[in-house]
Amino acid sequence: MSHLSLVTRHLSLVTRHLSHVTRDCIWVILALLATACESIAMPTSVPATYTPIATRAVETSASPPVLVAFPTAAPASPTLIPPTVPLGISVPTAPPSPRAPSSAPIVQVVSPLANGQVSINQTVYVVAYAADDQGITRIELSDDGNSVRTENAPTPAPQIFSAIIPWTPTQTGTHVLRVVAFDTDNRASAPDEVSVSVILDARRPTANIVYPIGTPQVEFGSVLQIHGIATDEVGVTQVDLWVDNQLYTYVTSQDANGQSPRAVQVIFAWSALTPGSHTLFLRAHDTQDQTTDSGPLKVLVANPHIPELSLTFERTSALVNEPITVTITALDASGIARVELRSGKDIVSTINSGNPARQTALTTQVIWQSAYPGDYQLVARAHNASGNSKESPAQTISILRPGQPTPTSAPMPTPTRTRAPRAPATPTRQPPPPPSAEIVQPADHFSAPSPLRVTFSGRANAELDRIELWGYYQGQPNPQVVCVVDAHATTQKTGQCEWSPPSVGVVFLFAQAVDVYRQFGRSTPISGYVGVPLLPTPAPTPPSLTGRWSAEIPNAQYVAMLRQTGTALRGDFKIVGTGTPVADIEGRVTSGTLRGDRVTFHVDLVPPGSPTTILTPSITVTTAVAPTTTPTTAANLTSALDFDCAVDTNMTTLVCAFKDSRGRGGNIVFQRD
Repeated sequence: MSHLSLVTRHLSLVTRHLSHVTRDCIWVILALLATACESIAMPTSVPATYTPIATRAVETSASPPVLVAFPTAAPASPTLIPPTVPLGISVPTAPPSPRAPSSAPIVQVVSPLANGQVSINQTVYVVAYAADDQGITRIELSDDGNSVRTENAPTPAPQIFSAIIPWTPTQTGTHVLRVVAFDTDNRASAPDEVSVSVILDARRPTANIVYPIGTPQVEFGSVLQIHGIATDEVGVTQVDLWVDNQLYTYVTSQDANGQSPRAVQVIFAWSALTPGSHTLFLRAHDTQDQTTDSGPLKVLVANPHIPELSLTFERTSALVNEPITVTITALDASGIARVELRSGKDIVSTINSGNPARQTALTTQVIWQSAYPGDYQLVARAHNASGNSKESPAQTISILRPGQPTPTSAPMPTPTRTRAPRAPATPTRQPPPPPSAEIVQPADHFSAPSPLRVTFSGRANAELDRIELWGYYQGQPNPQVVCVVDAHATTQKTGQCEWSPPSVGVVFLFAQAVDVYRQFGRSTPISGYVGVPLLPTPAPTPPSLTGRWSAEIPNAQYVAMLRQTGTALRGDFKIVGTGTPVADIEGRVTSGTLRGDRVTFHVDLVPPGSPTTILTPSITVTTAVAPTTTPTTAANLTSALDFDCAVDTNMTTLVCAFKDSRGRGGNIVFQRD
């Protein structure tokens, strides 16, 4: 009998004998319903806390008793529609299965390390790591029990969560940083903590000048921009610019606690108003008023200007010993050091300034007279504070004897000009279209170091007169001409110029072409960024000849101990006799130079006091031959040798031609030992 027919039969019995069914029978029917519903999965195993209902016999008056057996497992395949539960019967809800208890989350402080040191007011980032099988919702950080910050995890809650929490200590001493993690059930983890020592700012700030580099040279009166960077682990409060050990200017932090510990950039504008060499440096201050100076920057201020000068006389003629008042006026923005009145090569009078740097104008009067008649050429000369000078045109002063008439200059004849007949007017030709110009390089929105190299061109239907490059930077009211290239009456011209703007930043460029009809054509402007100049390419280090060099000749050996500094050579020299007994001769390399693959050096010999023989190779073309032995006397004594050598690529051989102090020469080959 199938399960469905069995369920149907028992339902009819329940309906017929409902009044005789006890409460236990109702539970039997419900159990039968659960068994008959094949689509509802039954557990394969019964929980330990569940007590199954025992099998009971249901008696009816019309049929024999039927035994109902409860299956231990639900069938696998059939899916049947469950029967409808009769009205009036309440179906009890099965108790939920209890969840196995889960463990609490775990948390760990990754940074900072235990017993580490940080400075007061320095922001420290606390890194914490937490994990839980149900998910992490947040991590809380506290400092000595005081809450610092809570970092919430994203939704849905991840099983693994790491947080980076900033903490800025405001008090010195030992601080205990504690982190606690919470899961989705708001269960807290066991806390993890580290001890950190907070100390005063013991590290000084840093300061550096990043532009300009090297030893820049600027014109007198120009403005030089100084770019610098200052850093400190806590905060930079002030950066000073010092010029020649005097505070020039400074900038302060807008934050009372100082700037961020990251690099702080500053730009100072220094006016070069004093010619000569100047030393500049930056000084950085931190929150503890600790200071550090940058490296010095040497700046040369050149004054190419010469003073303005005028010379006037009370009169240009006078009698013997009659005084003449001479007025001299000198002007220069850099300052006037002195003025002089000269008569020929003689200095008649000198007027010195009490403060040349501030004496921008100097006017003086000098009394000049002469006891001898004649014509005198008087000039004035002015010297400015930078050492430049200017001389006025010579003025002739006549000194007369008593009774001598005053010389008068002959009147200059008035030139007459005969006007040429006017040429007949010719109809004016219509000029061609105006020229065009373009910037070939760089492209628009460029970025390049200073100096900026620009290639530009112009083209016209008529002959070109010139092409021009114009440039300006932000804040400059009017563009400036960078360079002009003569077109030499061509119809197409290309030029190249270099431009060094006064400061780094955004610049604008355009080209302009001008033809012989004075028509202008302008290119489309381009813009870009000009940065600091590139570092100079280091010069290649010259090869070194330092070491011991020796040359063998019959009966003697030449030994040179060379020392090289840059391209200069110095050292010791020795001639050692190996044949006929002779005394060794000492010497010194007093001068020498390395130029490419050629070496020249001069040797001063110091022969011994007793008469001896100096061995020198005979004159030869390719190899050294047997030397000639000559007794040493005052007439034939060799006191110096000059060598001119070729160096091989491996720097191991010197093939030399030489001459001694008596003009005798030869060839010799030195090998590096």
